[in-house]
Amino acid sequence: MKNIVLVGMMSSGKSTLGKKLARALNYKFVDLDKLIEKDQGMDIPSLFSQKGESYFRDIESRLLKETIENQRIVLATGGGTPCFFDNMDFIKNLGISIFLDVSAADLARRIENHGKDDRPILSGTTFLETTLQHKIDERLPYYSQADITMKGDIEVTHLLKMLQPLL
Repeated sequence: MKNIVLVGMMSSGKSTLGKKLARALNYKFVDLDKLIEKDQGMDIPSLFSQKGESYFRDIESRLLKETIENQRIVLATGGGTPCFFDNMDFIKNLGISIFLDVSAADLARRIENHGKDDRPILSGTTFLETTLQHKIDERLPYYSQADITMKGDIEVTHLLKMLQPLL
C-alpha cells in the first residue's frame, strides 16, 4: 500500500484530515512538523527565531527524506515543505500526493481562530488574507504538481473513494 502525502498551506487541514484518513485506512499518521520539533527539541516558532528559516528548511528536508516508501503512512507536511530543495519530487515518489486547496479567506479565518503565534512565517503580518494569497500564489506551482487536488471542505469518505483505485 502506498503512502499518502498531504500538501497545502498552513491551516488547510492537513493534520486534521490526515488523522481521519489514517484511521479510515488503518495507516499511521505522521506530522512532519511534530517530527521536526522532536528532532530539534523545540517548537517550530522557537526554531525559526533561534536558528532561522534556512536551518529549519534543511532539517525539514532531511526528515522528509528519512520517510520510507510504502510504509502505510499518511504524512502531513508543513506548508512550505514542497517548495524547497527537491522536496516535491521526493513527495511524488513517496506515494500519492494530495493538495488541499483552501482559499486565502478561509485560511485567514482559521488562523485568526487559532492565533498566529504558532505561525512564524506570519509574524508581524497586518493584512493576513493578502499575505496568505501572496503565499498561495508563490507556492501554487509546487502544490499543483500533486496527484490529486481537493478544494474546500473535504469529506474523508469522498477522498477514500478517489484514493481506492490508486492504492
